[in-house]
Amino acid sequence: MKNISDYLIVSFLLLIILFAASKRIDVFKSFVEGVKDGLRISIRIFPNIFALIVAVELFTKTGVLDILQKLLSHVLSFFGIYKEALGLIIIKPFSGSSSFAVLRDIFEKYGVDSEIGIYSSIICASTETLFYVITTYLAATNVKKTRYLIPVAIAVDFLVLIIAAMVVRMSI
Repeated sequence: MKNISDYLIVSFLLLIILFAASKRIDVFKSFVEGVKDGLRISIRIFPNIFALIVAVELFTKTGVLDILQKLLSHVLSFFGIYKEALGLIIIKPFSGSSSFAVLRDIFEKYGVDSEIGIYSSIICASTETLFYVITTYLAATNVKKTRYLIPVAIAVDFLVLIIAAMVVRMSI
């Protein structure tokens, strides 16, 4: 038997087609319109994504990350945070897709089942692309005064970093 997910995906697509047919919706026309919208969105956000990718590459390849790890290693170890995940910790609030690239690098370097791999997976799944979300949603809703939003969001993400480290150390 193949992966059950293969059958689920095909079943889900068939369900959508049957539902659309029951509502007398032109499925192919809707699909084509969806692809057009997806391409427009991709073209609109591509410069931002490209800039983030370049910034991440510069950050990691120039050695700035290594310098920061050395400078912050005592502070990070005081809170129990893995210093090897510092790149992910810095990138994640800005870009989810870039953080996955950093996560992949961590997996390749330390292994998926290593303490650092598990820790990085937890923080990648448990923290938010804070600044991206704030700029996107607040700009869309025309909110100008954020008051305590950013400090509280940063504090919560920092708390997640500490709790994730505690969970990893207690479970391994």
